[in-house]
Amino acid sequence: MSSDATSSDESIDPLTDAAGADDGATGQVVENLDRTAAELAGDGQTRGTLRDVANSLGISSAVALRALRESEEIKPQMIRRVREAAERLDFPLEELSGEDDHRGVVAVLVNTMRNTWISDLVRAIRIELTATGRTAIVVPTRRRIPEYPVAADTDAINNLVHLGVDGFLMISDLADMENVLEATGNRPVVGIGCSQQFIGRFDTVRIDDEVGQGLLVDHLVSLGHREIAHVGGVGAAVARERADAFRKAMQRHGLTDSTRVEPGDFTEQVGQTAGSMLLRGSRVPTAVTCANDVTAVGVLSAAREAGFAVPEQLAVAGYGNTSLASSGIAQLTSVDPNSDRLGALAAQLLVERVSGHEAPPRDVAVAPSLVVRRTTSAGPRAETVKRKRISVD
Repeated sequence: MSSDATSSDESIDPLTDAAGADDGATGQVVENLDRTAAELAGDGQTRGTLRDVANSLGISSAVALRALRESEEIKPQMIRRVREAAERLDFPLEELSGEDDHRGVVAVLVNTMRNTWISDLVRAIRIELTATGRTAIVVPTRRRIPEYPVAADTDAINNLVHLGVDGFLMISDLADMENVLEATGNRPVVGIGCSQQFIGRFDTVRIDDEVGQGLLVDHLVSLGHREIAHVGGVGAAVARERADAFRKAMQRHGLTDSTRVEPGDFTEQVGQTAGSMLLRGSRVPTAVTCANDVTAVGVLSAAREAGFAVPEQLAVAGYGNTSLASSGIAQLTSVDPNSDRLGALAAQLLVERVSGHEAPPRDVAVAPSLVVRRTTSAGPRAETVKRKRISVD
């Protein structure tokens, strides 16, 4: 069994808490199951993951998996409850494997290993694949050669096909995507966090960026911010989609005239440059949202260099809720994309394709949530707003 699956909730001992559960806990189990089912339905989802099943019963993913496999160390009443929860949450029991059943390998294709969001997704993918007797390998696909500044390592993908991988999971839009898809041959492909341009070409599980940017703008407006800018919109289709979602959210609040998008990609260096441009003009925003957390760290650096206090003079928010956002230094407000669900659902869709599912390509938009931290813990100062009004006039 994968170590990722066994470590999903180390606080519960499968030999004690799970096996020793008694019928007196039934009321709480049902309450948690109903709540989990309601939360999935509220997000427009009907498909449960292994983690959903485990959370609905207050147990770890490892215990849930052992119960589904009817392990001898799990008591019958717990096995029954886990089975009932799995059926209620529409977990794909037909794909369940035995603990010693090793079925194959899935390749996870990424542009780079530097993005900490990728590690969150890969962990969720591995946990879900473990239930089907599969494992995952992560393969960077971007290579740089003199003839082409950015190209895909299609040789590596071809080799994976020849080695017999079950299929491919692609995180974000990959460089040279058309050649990547050609190299995957007849193997099934599922995209995670890809742009909407690929909807209908293969199965996609993506972040609902309109919801995400809407949460950010709603939060900032509730604090009194009106002059809100966004750093992003270039370098990838996903960046453009997030910038468009920001504009829609501002328009919804009647702030179209205050909307400003400063070009930036997903890098800290460009984020810092964009932040400097925003803070040196005559119309300085009181808040900035960013295409991702790395960009937001760049904006924070620009604010520090320009002498702007965060959040008193400038609120800054990121996107992705990575370890950068939660670090003690940054304490960055960020949109949590629900990586556990993104990765698990993508793994399920791929396994179904491997098993012969032939329906048209599916698209699942996962609703994110907002994690508020120090960088947006205050609204604009009155004197700051007054100064901006004078400078604009």
